[in-house]
Amino acid sequence: MAKLLIISTQAPYVTSAAQDALEAALAASNVGVDVTFVFAQQGLYQLLGDQDSTCVQRKSIEKQINVLPLYDIDAVYYIAEDMTDLKLSRQALTSTAESIDTNKFNELCAASTAILRF
Repeated sequence: MAKLLIISTQAPYVTSAAQDALEAALAASNVGVDVTFVFAQQGLYQLLGDQDSTCVQRKSIEKQINVLPLYDIDAVYYIAEDMTDLKLSRQALTSTAESIDTNKFNELCAASTAILRF
C-alpha cells in the first residue's frame, strides 16, 4: 500500500494551502492510500481553537481536522520544536494530533512513498 506523508506548513485562511492539504489527505484516503498528516511551522496555527472562518468565507479548518479519523487518517502529528518556536502551549491546541520530534519526523519522511508539502 502506498504511504503518503502530507506536511501542512501554512497558517489557516491566509491562502488555500491549509485547505488544500486537508482535501488532499481526504482524497488520498478515499482511494486506499495510507495517509500520515503532519502540522509543521506556521501550520500549527491550524490546531488552535475558536477560529472564525465565516469572516473570510472559507470552510472551518478545525472541523475538517476533527473528521480526519473518520477517513481512517489516524496518524496526525505536529512537530514539538515548532510549537516551542511559535510559543504555543499544548493546552491551546484543540486537535488530538500527537507531538513528535524532528527525529520521528525524519523517520516518517523516510518511510513514505510520497510526500506532499503545502
